[in-house]
Amino acid sequence: MLFSEQDIDLLRLLRWCRCIDPADLAGTVDDTTLANLISIKLIRTHKASRALMLTAKGNRFLEAHFNGLPENIPLAYKTADTLRRIRVAKLTLTAYRAGLPVFTTGIDSLEANAAFIPSVMRGRGANPWSNSRIALLLRLDGLLAAVHYVCPDIGNILLTDELNSFTNNTAAIPKVRHVMIFAGESYQSVLRELQHAPSMEGRLISYADAYRVCALPVHLLSCDGTGALQLRIMAQPDYRRRLTMAALKNQFQPAPGEHPEWDAIFQGAPFVMAVDMDLRRIDTAIESARAEGLGQVSMAALKEQARTVLSRRYRETGMARVFTLSPDALGALGDLTLHTPSHKQFTTPEGGVIDAPLIQAHRKGGG
Repeated sequence: MLFSEQDIDLLRLLRWCRCIDPADLAGTVDDTTLANLISIKLIRTHKASRALMLTAKGNRFLEAHFNGLPENIPLAYKTADTLRRIRVAKLTLTAYRAGLPVFTTGIDSLEANAAFIPSVMRGRGANPWSNSRIALLLRLDGLLAAVHYVCPDIGNILLTDELNSFTNNTAAIPKVRHVMIFAGESYQSVLRELQHAPSMEGRLISYADAYRVCALPVHLLSCDGTGALQLRIMAQPDYRRRLTMAALKNQFQPAPGEHPEWDAIFQGAPFVMAVDMDLRRIDTAIESARAEGLGQVSMAALKEQARTVLSRRYRETGMARVFTLSPDALGALGDLTLHTPSHKQFTTPEGGVIDAPLIQAHRKGGG
């Protein structure tokens, strides 16, 4: 058995994430690949959570063939710990499908487009991320994003501590604009948590309150194919301007400089490129358009973003016109195909391949 790129990437994803819900592998890894790796005892299913994990043999296999792996620290099997890892895996798989390098082990990887999981720092002595809720860091061209997994009943956070942790630990990365991403199973699940009434008491606040008061831009993200496409777009240089010009074509007129929340003037009124799901920016654009006495704001986004969130929030309430970006408009950014690992044989940096006989030495150790 020669190991394919899909085989090796699944094993590495499990080393970085520790636990993955098999349902989250849809569109990334097929059932045959999964069954093969289970049959040779490199992967197992955790009985309580049904999550996928590496076996001891699987960990040894990776260590025999790869350098720069995260520490293989013993897992705690408390329900909350397993659930946290599964959520981090949802975010990581979304970034992986967006084509971002995710097999990173240090902040320096974010000098270019990439993802970094802060929890891989655990087991290396002092952990600079301490108890931060930042599940993932993303470099998306000129943006540096702290990603939080947000869902109903997620609990409260110390927003000041989270922002300080983000700023202090990424201070060495120059020329980036810091933003936050609140991600979840779907856009709707994130919004359900963010729509709670204000209830700030002391330093611990809800994500709903954090969303209202955070000084950084906050983008929403769904952990699915639409979210992966959103990240792929946000990683492109100057994506708002390029998509706006492609969408409006000869009806494009530049927005006045004093209104950075507008991306263009379209048919006499402001236009907003909403593909990055910065809803607070959209709200600001609507408010400033009203203050200027202009017509109804228009916006454009991906089909699922428009269908599940933007049309309900803005079009059906009469606040804005909502359009879907066409394939031609999206094509202005180049190839946006989501990444799926191939079944081609995996080739090491030295040009070699990895086959089943190379793991024979591990078999006596069991799973």
